Amino acid sequence: MVTDLDSALDALLHFSGRRTRGHSSVDTMRALLDHLGNPERRYRLVHVAGTSGKTSTAYLVRGLLEAAGFRTGLTVSPHVVAVNERVQVAGVPLPEETFVAYVNEFLPLAAALGSELTYFELGVGLALWVFAREQVDYAVVEVGIGGMRDATNALQSPDKLCVVSAIGLDHTQLLGDSVHSIAAHKAGIIGEGNLAVVVDQDEVVLDIVRERAREMGGRVVVAVPPAGAPYQERNLALARAAVEQLASRDGFAFPDAAVTETPPGRYERFRRDGRRLVLDGAHNPQKMSALVDALRDDGVVGAAAMGTLLQAPDTKLATTLSVLAPAVSYLIVPQYEVGDGDKVKRSFPAEVVAEQARALGIAAEVVPSPTEALERLLARPEADLLVTGSLYLASLVRPQVLAAWGAPVTRF
Repeated sequence: MVTDLDSALDALLHFSGRRTRGHSSVDTMRALLDHLGNPERRYRLVHVAGTSGKTSTAYLVRGLLEAAGFRTGLTVSPHVVAVNERVQVAGVPLPEETFVAYVNEFLPLAAALGSELTYFELGVGLALWVFAREQVDYAVVEVGIGGMRDATNALQSPDKLCVVSAIGLDHTQLLGDSVHSIAAHKAGIIGEGNLAVVVDQDEVVLDIVRERAREMGGRVVVAVPPAGAPYQERNLALARAAVEQLASRDGFAFPDAAVTETPPGRYERFRRDGRRLVLDGAHNPQKMSALVDALRDDGVVGAAAMGTLLQAPDTKLATTLSVLAPAVSYLIVPQYEVGDGDKVKRSFPAEVVAEQARALGIAAEVVPSPTEALERLLARPEADLLVTGSLYLASLVRPQVLAAWGAPVTRF
């Protein structure tokens, strides 16, 4: 019996064992939705893919739809604060008691399917089922990895709105080692007759999105942010364009409201005693480049940083650190793992990260744990501080940051 958020997370994580060879997430999710009575048909869908900015864009789309007077569902991953972030209704994660009650009802239903279900598939299935129970008008669904073979691509409806944020190199071991290959995966969320709204970017990406839409009998709208806009404004331009299309199609007034929703762990700013701290889960070169640009725009230079990446190809570590290097003067490197058994996520060995940082001219030290690393960071003399490299790391230290620095601020 699930009794709280921690036991809910444990139950979802360990519902199935290691994923077996040949497992199809799309087919499995489609079977689960059929088994649940196709809850996804009871509301309209906004499907968000991309390499960078997709979570922020999903939050902004949700915020604009709420401002327009609609009841929304939102499911994103990974969660940063708690597992109920994966099932948000009416602008907030489900309250713990409500979430727990739904999990206790849902898990026996999922078990009755008699199929292996991964943690991600369960989380998405739970969210889509809850959204029907909660009678949402729109569900905003963030892709996990890629798009074409992602579990969320079981969501197929002619009126599904597809939203595609910036695309770059990430998860190359799964999606391919070229932007062309990765863009093809992301564009794969476009189904029959779908409209896709994509942020203006490399023509290679736009051409692939347009070609996929043509193949599926859909169409593409390109959202063009102001020239030189930082990534937060680019995400907002994409979200606004998406909701403008919904407003035109579904017959509602575009909301006259300033929406600035920031997901936990995505460029959160903190200020205390004249010092500044940024918490951001940038974990690939493209995200790190956007982070460095945002820091520069905020006047943050020569920051002391705490950071590391989850284990990945060594080239990703080297490239990401080289992008970060101009923004930092000192790097504190912890080592950590989250989860257990075959569900574990591990950071790079701290010495490997520190060695590569030093090779780039960054002074670096190794600290055993994220908790101690944050304490060491806060004791540094620099006025500007940064925590980055992984949303999992952001999740581990965010409670300490909030306890020490209070709530995040909108601007420095």
